[in-house]
Amino acid sequence: MKEILNKIKRVNPIVLLLVGTFLLISFLRATKDEPEVLVIEEKSWPVSVVEAQYADVQPTLSLFGEVITSRRSELRALVGGQVVQVGKNFKEGAVVDKGELLLRIDDFEYRNAVTEESAKLEVMSRDFERAEELYNQGSISEQFRDNALLEKTKQELVLSEAEKDLRDTELYAPFDGVINDVQATLGKQVSTFNDKIGEIIDIKNMEVRFSLSKAQYGRLLEDTDKILGRKIEMSWTVGNRDLVFNASVSRVGAEIKSNTGGVNIFATILIDDEKGSPLRPGAFVRLKMPDKTYKSVVSIPETALYEDKYIFIVNEQRLKKTMVQIIGYDQSKVLVKPLDDSQMKNGDYVVTNQLREAGENVKVDII
Repeated sequence: MKEILNKIKRVNPIVLLLVGTFLLISFLRATKDEPEVLVIEEKSWPVSVVEAQYADVQPTLSLFGEVITSRRSELRALVGGQVVQVGKNFKEGAVVDKGELLLRIDDFEYRNAVTEESAKLEVMSRDFERAEELYNQGSISEQFRDNALLEKTKQELVLSEAEKDLRDTELYAPFDGVINDVQATLGKQVSTFNDKIGEIIDIKNMEVRFSLSKAQYGRLLEDTDKILGRKIEMSWTVGNRDLVFNASVSRVGAEIKSNTGGVNIFATILIDDEKGSPLRPGAFVRLKMPDKTYKSVVSIPETALYEDKYIFIVNEQRLKKTMVQIIGYDQSKVLVKPLDDSQMKNGDYVVTNQLREAGENVKVDII
């Protein structure tokens, strides 16, 4: 025993300390309780979705325009004189028919002029007949006979002008329309071509003029349906009422607008009740016109698009990132196609809300 103690004394104290520490740690490990294992459950994020459906989509352009008339004419007296009769419909806002009498100017001097010039023509006609007879007898020269013919022809022209002036004492409506800006009344003295006596506006052939931007015009040029003939719905707000009319694109403006790069479009308004329609030139209207047709696209809300490049599809409660291409817009909807057609099919659920935690394989619950 003493010998063993002597051997222990000869061992290095540091070694004894290490051995003692090892034995202590082993004892503690053997006698400690096992800690409980904590299992953290994966969080699932709520998402709203829409079903992906490939379809041909034709958005609607919302535009504004102004009603114009294809014809409007100033009414002016073709001869001077005093107004002795005014037509019953020659007043502001009245509707007139083509050929309806608007006013009559005193024709006394013009009727007398026709009578006078007619008498002169009869005399010159007889002079020519005598000259023709004498020429056939060889009594006068051919030049004398030709001078008599020339004088007769000149008088016929003078008489024609006098008869025209007599006809022009009566002013008739050149086309169906509504009277505007009346300035002639019974007894007023008017002068030739100087006095405007009113205006007539064609309300049967009205158009709406509106502008398309460069991008809108370009899309319509790409469409399979032509711009001309494209149907338009026009709405005119009067008080609390919206009067709706149909129109059809009839022509495209001749010039590109320098400030916008767009172009003016004109559409013929289809009016059933031609005389009873309250629509008038100058009305400011709202328009709805079909845009370009997009073939086989998926329509999704704008909130479904991330960074304008990709969307998330729910697949077995996991998000799948899908890269897409923006094809067009339909009001608040975005029209897209996947870069790889196999990445999205009909019936797939597209996430429509923006998730900060969104990412590949993130667990979600559809609400």
